Amino acid sequence: MISRVNWGQLGQLFAVVLLVQAIYWLAIDRPLFRADPGEAPPFAPITAVETARLTAPSFAEAADARYQPAELPWTHCCDTALFAVRMTFTVDNVPANGLGIISYLEADNYLLALNGAPIVARGRMEPGNGSFHGQIRTLTRMPSGLLKPGANTLTYITLRDGFPYTDVLAPKIADYAALEQYSARGLFLASGYNLLTGGLLGLLGLIATIMVFRSDDWRFAAWLSLLCAAFVANAGYFLWLDPPVDGWGRMVAFFAISQLIPAAMLCFIDSWTGRPIRWLQPVTMAVYLGALGLIAWYIYRVPMPEGYDVPTMIWIWHLGASAVAVAARLIWHFATSAEDRLLESALLTVMAAALAMDAASAWFPEQHVQAGNVRYSSVFLLLAMTAAFLARNFRLFQSQGALNAMLQAKVAQREAELAEAAVREQALVRAQAHDEERRRIMRDLHDGLGSQLMTMMLSARLGEADPPRVAEGLQSVIDEMRMMVDSMDSVGESLEAALATFRARIQPRVEAAGFTFRWSQPDALEAPDLGPRDVLQVFRIMQEAVTNALKHSGGSTITVDVASLGGGTVAVTIADDGQGGAGDGRAGRGLANMRARARAVGADYAFHASPGEGTRVTLTLREPALSAHPI
Repeated sequence: MISRVNWGQLGQLFAVVLLVQAIYWLAIDRPLFRADPGEAPPFAPITAVETARLTAPSFAEAADARYQPAELPWTHCCDTALFAVRMTFTVDNVPANGLGIISYLEADNYLLALNGAPIVARGRMEPGNGSFHGQIRTLTRMPSGLLKPGANTLTYITLRDGFPYTDVLAPKIADYAALEQYSARGLFLASGYNLLTGGLLGLLGLIATIMVFRSDDWRFAAWLSLLCAAFVANAGYFLWLDPPVDGWGRMVAFFAISQLIPAAMLCFIDSWTGRPIRWLQPVTMAVYLGALGLIAWYIYRVPMPEGYDVPTMIWIWHLGASAVAVAARLIWHFATSAEDRLLESALLTVMAAALAMDAASAWFPEQHVQAGNVRYSSVFLLLAMTAAFLARNFRLFQSQGALNAMLQAKVAQREAELAEAAVREQALVRAQAHDEERRRIMRDLHDGLGSQLMTMMLSARLGEADPPRVAEGLQSVIDEMRMMVDSMDSVGESLEAALATFRARIQPRVEAAGFTFRWSQPDALEAPDLGPRDVLQVFRIMQEAVTNALKHSGGSTITVDVASLGGGTVAVTIADDGQGGAGDGRAGRGLANMRARARAVGADYAFHASPGEGTRVTLTLREPALSAHPI
């Protein structure tokens, strides 16, 4: 289902985008990257250009080589090549501080001699094992001692081993101080700016990597980290002039890095929206890997120049498609989702515009569109996004006290709700326990008291009732009914309170029946924390044991011993000194009831009855009984 388009929010986005684009491209990018720093100094004209193929990077061989006339710019394709390029420039007067020269070459490395004297010799010039110092544009001083009024000769020796094209353009030659001032910004962008970019984005990427493991939205942090890594790799490409790969490997690295930036940017923006499209990120990376695999196959398997030209077209199309996808993803997000991050969104569209301009510069080289826009703008845009994020969330730091107060109020409210819920739960448990006990009492009344009353009624009807036996039976019925009522009073109490209630209620009845009653219990009882149901079960087990002793033991003493065994474990023993009669069938359902109740509370139940030794019931209660019936 497609969401309704929010035209008002979309209009706000376009307004902010236009404002930010105007500020960046007219007020920031132009002065920093493309503004004319002033009037250019007079450049020495280049004449008499000649080229010759060499077998070794040697000025001695270059001096004896057979040259062919050429014009600048001069291009050669497509094999590994060593060339000597000789050209002439003329000066009327030699400045005291010499002249400056900026060479414009597309070569892996080069040597330069002025009037036969070498003035540039950096890196290696070995085919198959060369370095890439020629990729860095530098300002070189030509000492006044090597110059002469009139015609002067420059001799370049170039190495190209990887990229198929060797390109030589006219160098700029002028007064050293004037040329240094005029070219300062351009030279900074070609070298120092890459170092600055790598450092700042490396730091931001490190922070993003830490966020991957500490943030709830780890995918957003992961894509930000990958995007920063791509920018750092791009900066490193122009700084690492002696990598452990040949020219072919460096070509693959160039396309891998250059295409990773737009791919990671699209995934980053998709995650930034907070509502990522499920298929977009995996499809984006699949397209990136597929394109890179195709490019690598062309570079290593297809002859040049096609092996380079087709990957270049793939790269250009990928840049253009990524620019459209980034812009479309932002527009779709603002059209279908509530969003207040207008500034951040506008800054992201600048990155999309930079992608489009880089694609246009490669697609239409004759238009001389400035290249490297994504690389130049990356630091400013990502730092601006960070500033926008901090500005948007700074109120959180300012209102920390208010937030703490609000959280404390919510915690107090939640505690009150939990306390109220606990009271309701306890009442519910107590009611359930009462209901269960009522049903049990009804069964006992039917099976026990009902049976006794029915037997006495039948005896009376048959004229066989013996008054003393009837009185004894009625007293037994009354005693058992009182015990049932007493057991109901213990529901909801702790074990200690239940023991005290049991002693207070049972001792008068035991003594009234002619038995001696003994109770043993330590002053400090380390008892398990039992719930209401478990307390009731313990009360009923003790009640059953005393009732059996009164009815069937034939003894004179009933002893209750409560012992603390440590670790929240308590043993309750009820014993008599009778003839062991409580162990025979006359005890009825009492023994089975006690065993069932002990199992219900997770307690150990032991019964011992031997003729002439009396009867002993032991109940061992442990802390795990808590889990049986939680409150």
